[in-house]
Amino acid sequence: MSFDTLKAIGPRINYTKKYQQERVQLEKDFQKHLDEWRTYPIMVANYAKKYGDLPALHHKPYGQWETFSWKQMSEIMFATASELLNSGIKEMDRIGIFSVNRAEWHLSNLGSLLTRSVVVPIYATNTEEETAYIVDDAEIKVLFAGRQVHYDKAYALLDTCPSLEKIVVFHRGTKIHDDERVIMWDDFLERGRKNSRQDEIEAIMQRAGYEDMCEIIYTSGTTGEPKGAVHTHKSLMHNAWGVGRYTEKDCFKEGDSSICMLPLTHVLEGSWSFGILSMGMQLYYCEDHNEILEHLAESNPTVMNAAPRLFEKIYATVYTGIRDGSPLKQKIFHWSVGIGKEHGDLVLAGVQPGAMLTLKRKIAEKLVLHKVKGLFGTGFHHFNYGGAPLNPEIEKFFFYCGVLVTSGYGLTETAPVLAMNGPHCFKFGSVGPAAPLVDLRIDPDTGEIQAKGPNIIKEYYKKPEATREAFTEDGWFKTGDIGRIDEDGYLFITDRLKDLIITSGGKNIAPQMIETLMAEDHFIEYIAVIGDGRKYVSALIVPTFENLEDWAQKQGISFASRAELIQNPRVLEFYRG
Repeated sequence: MSFDTLKAIGPRINYTKKYQQERVQLEKDFQKHLDEWRTYPIMVANYAKKYGDLPALHHKPYGQWETFSWKQMSEIMFATASELLNSGIKEMDRIGIFSVNRAEWHLSNLGSLLTRSVVVPIYATNTEEETAYIVDDAEIKVLFAGRQVHYDKAYALLDTCPSLEKIVVFHRGTKIHDDERVIMWDDFLERGRKNSRQDEIEAIMQRAGYEDMCEIIYTSGTTGEPKGAVHTHKSLMHNAWGVGRYTEKDCFKEGDSSICMLPLTHVLEGSWSFGILSMGMQLYYCEDHNEILEHLAESNPTVMNAAPRLFEKIYATVYTGIRDGSPLKQKIFHWSVGIGKEHGDLVLAGVQPGAMLTLKRKIAEKLVLHKVKGLFGTGFHHFNYGGAPLNPEIEKFFFYCGVLVTSGYGLTETAPVLAMNGPHCFKFGSVGPAAPLVDLRIDPDTGEIQAKGPNIIKEYYKKPEATREAFTEDGWFKTGDIGRIDEDGYLFITDRLKDLIITSGGKNIAPQMIETLMAEDHFIEYIAVIGDGRKYVSALIVPTFENLEDWAQKQGISFASRAELIQNPRVLEFYRG
């Protein structure tokens, strides 16, 4: 059942103060979960005994949905661990995963962790050079590769990266070399089943604990070479516990589901998905984000983490469709959204709308608003997003249509959630109150957000100087973001400290707000505002080519390629105007 956007919001609770008042109890509760789970593979092994043949994972890399039960997930996890040990893997060795979202991503991850190895996720879009850097820096011994494109890049590293000894390929039909260092996933599992190391694995499980190194997650490297953020099971479990049991409290039940749309390599999706499993819920995998609406309709999830671009695209597509519609269609749409806004604003103000407005809202729902809700399926409760800002007006638009879209905030180094809106505590435009057991402060001199908590890394892998620079002298992690905390304890992000543009005239400009507003445009896919040291501010734009091509055809503009299209004077004028 979706979050009820029609019922008046009650008195706003300052959750930051609430969590501080309840801190002793929260610490006890977190410790209880740590003692119970210990590590993620131990948690899954125990849940497999509880849930057995109930469904856990669903993916469709071969065109049809395939389901893995909890029992199957555990069996594959143990087979993976056995063959890793047969391959010479030792405790604390590093194992890489270089793949798009699919069930094998988690299965190989869990199997690796079961040997007390350390998992190193690698973005599926990385170049061969970027992948080689991570393999060398982390000294990865075994690399799980997804599809042909990942295998081709990985195979080239076998003779150039000294630590790399074996590649395991997920996708059936991938053309691999006749090389004993390469093996297909199905064959890898079969070897593990035939040569089980069950007794040795159980001994390893006895030694394993939540303070063990769990993953090394590399930052994007946009401000220098990538740094490996070292996370323990404990730091990653904080989000599974805090978000799942407090921010999202009472929203879900066992058997509900989430869909993995963001890359599992991203700490948000990686941490969130384990949190979903920790609540006995199911996971669906979306391999290609361009197919997300199709996957939503087919999987009908309860909740999802998404990039804000998804909501910007849906918003822009809806309004573009209305602009191209008949005058009657436009009139009905704007009346319906207007009623939704009038009703929704009262709800957000804590006022229960009157009978007449409620009746109009029901009519608007039947005419228009249900169509927007229907884009997300029928079983959703609400949706979360992070990684970039979303215009609060877009958040409100979906709320007026009956869809709650909430934001959170964090970094790779913080596992990631530092603050998060949820159904019980949200304020549009903010990123929510601090997560349980997380402390936030604003540096009085720079406005930088700084944080403490059990979710924050202790170090960057093999980078002691970078580690020292990441923390203040009194031990607070420096986020590099500028923000403020309001009287209700809600955090608002202003900009990145390093992203502030200073023009040649000395004016400070925050590019994030400009980029957020312009990203709503139906014809803009990506945008970057530039102007540091210049007299004026300008923007680099990547068009949404499908929409631009459609517009050009309607305008009678002929073109042989996209390169030719964007050089057309009328197109340039269209974007400048």
